[in-house]
Amino acid sequence: MVGLWGGLLCLGFTCAAVVPGRATGQDPDPFAGIPPAAGQPPAAAATDIAAPGLDATQLEAMQADDACMQSLRQCCCCPNWTHYAIFDVLFLQRNNGIGNAPLVFNSDTGQPVMTAQDLYPSTATGVRLFYGHLFTDTLGWEIGYTGIYGMFGSATVTGPANLELPPPLGLAVNNFNDADQVRATYWSTLNIFEANVFCYDCCQECGPDWCGLTRCRPNCHCVDWLAGFIWAGLDEQANLNVLCCTPPEPASYNVRTSTNYFGAQIGQRGRREWCRWAVEGWWKTALCGTSAFQAADPIVGTISGVERGAESATASGVGFIGQLNGTLIYKITQHWGLRAGYNFYWLTNAALAPAQWDFATAQGAGTGINDNGTLFLHGANLGTEYRW
Repeated sequence: MVGLWGGLLCLGFTCAAVVPGRATGQDPDPFAGIPPAAGQPPAAAATDIAAPGLDATQLEAMQADDACMQSLRQCCCCPNWTHYAIFDVLFLQRNNGIGNAPLVFNSDTGQPVMTAQDLYPSTATGVRLFYGHLFTDTLGWEIGYTGIYGMFGSATVTGPANLELPPPLGLAVNNFNDADQVRATYWSTLNIFEANVFCYDCCQECGPDWCGLTRCRPNCHCVDWLAGFIWAGLDEQANLNVLCCTPPEPASYNVRTSTNYFGAQIGQRGRREWCRWAVEGWWKTALCGTSAFQAADPIVGTISGVERGAESATASGVGFIGQLNGTLIYKITQHWGLRAGYNFYWLTNAALAPAQWDFATAQGAGTGINDNGTLFLHGANLGTEYRW
């Protein structure tokens, strides 16, 4: 499930908000025992008396380091926020585990001219929203929503009255053979809601001078362990629309599915900041109970009549949800930051709509459900964050 990396840096910004207890002298000195930077002499007290063997430049740098360390002791704010809000726009590519089953044949050659793999959706867009609160020095909570929309794929084949759906159903329904055009469409959405509590551990240290300044720079890094509840809903629809004859006589085979996941998740998140930059990432994994449903519209031919009435089926099982993210943040102000990263989502035991097409004609055809599908999404995120 999810893991949290979280921490903010007191870096060149004034400490605007301090987690309770972090600036009251209750914490041990975070800089005790830290050796001086390489090439620098041991720190001396901030005084106007020059140490033997030091020129004016060395003494000025040493005094600046000492002043920085003293100010950090007075303001040990890591992280220097107690609330955070994140908004990301997602751009994800989808890969399906729906196999390569033939959907349309050329009746002249007997070869398939369309398969389920032709329905791969193009890049889908979505949003991710999170809000969190640190309510003690070690504990926090967060809620989050992820919605992925616009997962749409389609394929079209045409022919001179020589297209047919797989037998025996393709032969039994007059509109499903000797067709001039077959168009397949595939649409789906994914919604995820999660609520987590986490235990966080943040550490502030005096890191190297990566900002191009002549004094010690404070770095803040946090590691969070979290656990919570997750729900995910995958809704899909797949349609085979067939056009034949003169005048045109349309017919279709339409299927709708939904898969709901309910379960507990765990994970880890980390965040490290320096200067105006930060990196964060998380992994989350969930073991869920699943509830799947599929429904198909009646199949009717203009001559053959009703071949199959409306059918539906349900199933339950156990599924897995996995998430990975890595994000780079540029802080434009003390509170606001710009985010860019990469993501992976993985769901198992899904009832994918194209996997429900059943071209049999025997008793009970169309009344089953295939909930063994796998959904894999990967792609970029761009967004903003606000921490206060």
